[in-house]
Amino acid sequence: MTADDDQTRMEAMGVRLGYLGLLPFVAGAVAALLSNELASIALQAFVLYSLAILSFMGGVHWGLALITGTRQSARLLISVVPVIAAWICLMTLPAHLTLAVLGGGFIAQWFVDRPILAELPIPSWYLEMRPRLAYVVAGCHLFMLFRLMS
Repeated sequence: MTADDDQTRMEAMGVRLGYLGLLPFVAGAVAALLSNELASIALQAFVLYSLAILSFMGGVHWGLALITGTRQSARLLISVVPVIAAWICLMTLPAHLTLAVLGGGFIAQWFVDRPILAELPIPSWYLEMRPRLAYVVAGCHLFMLFRLMS
């Protein structure tokens, strides 16, 4: 197997996993729309998944700090902000503010990541996919927020 074959397989898997990661967001939004009985459970599952994924997004920077020689302290700081924001949402904010903060957090994370990732040898498929994922996820949060407020 060549390095090109390995890269092609990684890209295919990365793209599949990235878009499959949208399923819980979309499924939560659809479940909340279709059934009043499911709305509460869908909201809880949606928020918990959001917390986990936003924390995961921050964790990427922890890994980058370990393998890159520049701006390690800044990357470590950036890595914990999403986790702390998610924890504050879970512990103190009402559901409508939690949805707004988390949805905004995914967009903010992309705007933080974009210039950082542009400096690194990140594959183009990832850089193209990330904003799409962020905007779909934020849209699902906005939808859930409107559903909750109605």
